[in-house]
Amino acid sequence: MSDNTLPQKILIVDADKSVGQGIKGPLEKHKIKVDCASDLSTGLYMFNQNMYTVVLIELSFEELPGLVLVQRWRAHESVDKRSTSFILVAGNRDGHDPAKAKLIEELDDIEVIYKPLNPIHILPMLKKAMMTRTRRMRFSEVSAQATKLAARPESVQTAIDFVKSNLKDLGPRGHDLLREMYEVQKSYPKAMEVVDGILLQKPENLNAINHKGRLLLKLGRPDDALKYMEHADKLAPNNIERLNEMAMAYLEANNPDMSVKQMRELIRYHPDKPEVKFDMFARLQEFGFDDHAIALCKDTTDPLEVVRHYNNKGVALAKGGNIEGAIMEYERSLRFYPKYKENYRILYNIALAHLSYKTRSHYEIALDYIMRCLELNEKFDKAIKTKEQIEDQLSKRNKTAS
Repeated sequence: MSDNTLPQKILIVDADKSVGQGIKGPLEKHKIKVDCASDLSTGLYMFNQNMYTVVLIELSFEELPGLVLVQRWRAHESVDKRSTSFILVAGNRDGHDPAKAKLIEELDDIEVIYKPLNPIHILPMLKKAMMTRTRRMRFSEVSAQATKLAARPESVQTAIDFVKSNLKDLGPRGHDLLREMYEVQKSYPKAMEVVDGILLQKPENLNAINHKGRLLLKLGRPDDALKYMEHADKLAPNNIERLNEMAMAYLEANNPDMSVKQMRELIRYHPDKPEVKFDMFARLQEFGFDDHAIALCKDTTDPLEVVRHYNNKGVALAKGGNIEGAIMEYERSLRFYPKYKENYRILYNIALAHLSYKTRSHYEIALDYIMRCLELNEKFDKAIKTKEQIEDQLSKRNKTAS
């Protein structure tokens, strides 16, 4: 009979293959299947393709720090995967790092085990991790219920009352959920009261400090928000959610240099998600910091990747009928590498987008883009044919007008 207090399958992410191999046999005697990943791409693939109730991650995993991987996977689109329990595997070289210890405390529900791994010691830790997962899943269920209620304006107060009635069972996270309900209602002062109540009892509660900063940002006080965010970041750096919020706060405080600093970290922590960096470029552009967007792009992205990203995004928008949005995305691409030879693809699609309006002025604009396209690729057959069609249409319109 299998022991349902133990996981059926676990994943071990460690560059040292011997770590997983050393405990695989003993754990499989307890009916625990052990999968191992010694590199980032394998780890990401296996986590996405399988369901693991518990994952062990090397704390100092070089390709992506263990604590970053924990945060990435806790933000997974799958609710089940977000509830995974994590155990960090530390080695002798890790020593005691106060900043890492603070981040572990802030992220909560993370166990730490030290090498060499002993199957006798790891079994009770796996049982504890399973209990943690059960508790986190229960909280997710309550949170989903409350969020569903709060999504309807007429039942927001019901959601707040529901959370209040469950505060004792929910523990410290209950106050976080109550704050969320007030935020859904856009009752930011009430949300702030919840946060201030926590800070009154625990002034160094990093989670509450984060939310204090974020609420101040929503209230249009970026400079005050940054005082709290920077304080928390100094104590426990590498919190992805905080880095994201700080990047936005610095933009609103008109400090693009510091915003870019946070963005660089976010890009580094998402090597498999290029959409993250393009989102950063867009944020900078929306705030009017084009030069910073261009510099960040050139430091992190090659020109062909830029063309492909914006071209694909523009085509998708155009197919969905959002021509204006498509043109905006195509135009973004041209700002980064304006003289790049592959831009002929972008220029051609901008021409097609303008043609869809079927007005004389847009035909003329389209012709201009087609000419620019052919300057970069004079043998592009589609552009040559489109040029002829546009000229024919303009000629007919001229005759009609005369």
